[in-house]
Amino acid sequence: MERPGYFRKYIILEQLDPGFGMQRAPDGFARLEGDRTGIALSIQVRFLKEGAQPYTVILIYEKDADIGVFRIGTLQIISRIGSFRRFLDHDTVESLDLRAEKIRYILIASEHKEKVFIPLAGCCKKTVKWDESVRRRLFGEKAAGGDEPVRRKPLSAEKAAESNESVLQMLLSKDKTGTVEERKERYEKQETAGKEERKKDEDISVSNPGRRDDKDISESIKNKIDDLKLEKKLKESFEPMDPFSNPRHDYSWYRVNDIAKLSNILFSCNLTIPLFANPKILVGLFKYRHLLSGFYRSDINNMNYFVLGVPAKDETDGKPFENICRWVQVKNSEFGDMTGYWLVYINLKDGEFVC
Repeated sequence: MERPGYFRKYIILEQLDPGFGMQRAPDGFARLEGDRTGIALSIQVRFLKEGAQPYTVILIYEKDADIGVFRIGTLQIISRIGSFRRFLDHDTVESLDLRAEKIRYILIASEHKEKVFIPLAGCCKKTVKWDESVRRRLFGEKAAGGDEPVRRKPLSAEKAAESNESVLQMLLSKDKTGTVEERKERYEKQETAGKEERKKDEDISVSNPGRRDDKDISESIKNKIDDLKLEKKLKESFEPMDPFSNPRHDYSWYRVNDIAKLSNILFSCNLTIPLFANPKILVGLFKYRHLLSGFYRSDINNMNYFVLGVPAKDETDGKPFENICRWVQVKNSEFGDMTGYWLVYINLKDGEFVC
């Protein structure tokens, strides 16, 4: 049971302005948590171009009869993945007249003198749609020298550098490959390459990828799904389980309680599943505290599938993947009123969903 005064909400971040994706449109999610001590915000995004421009995380919230704007920090992107975490203590929240439940939008913005681009935006309330007047408000503030309707002092150059360095250190700490110096050098090369890509690349439509040249084909081979690495990482990261009380040698299952970790593992193994962009997956995780992941391997017909399971109350509880998932019931559930899983199969040879 949640404690009194506690607020938690997941927000889907979707593409608003095109042109900032790598290989496909970017997506992500944010988690807002608030209580009497303050507000915690965590963000995970993927497929966002790196090095194009510092991305600013902006909160738009209801403030009296107007809106408040709070630029909470900078989102750094490494290898198309971005992570952001920030806690606003009680005094900061009070000075801004900000409440978690009053937040209307969470924006990932690329701000220029002549225009404000918003690659990703999340609406925190179902009844609220995107309002272009917010962009005009942001641009007006930038044109006026950044006079924001929040009572805060701008960071000095030294403080800003310290803040960016601390974020960089947090992100580099997640990359354990090589020494710190090697990781920093790799990041700087990625940033430089991202700036060059920003000038010439456009988003590649998944439904209409167009003609592929030799470089694309080479990249496709390079990005082949590493299923052995994937299985190893799942074993190391998550607890094995037997959800259907029917042990079979051709299936292996793991209980996933961290969707961000699962997404990063899948991404590192070149398997793309839109976890963050699917609210039914997030609802299943939030309501039943886990997701199911595993493998189906058949020596008889040479089938190798990755399997994702989304817990649900029953088969009328909404299909997370429309007509490509199947309902499998469990006998004795330890997760409240959950009676089964929606399972979706992904072919490990080509990354395609199995219908």
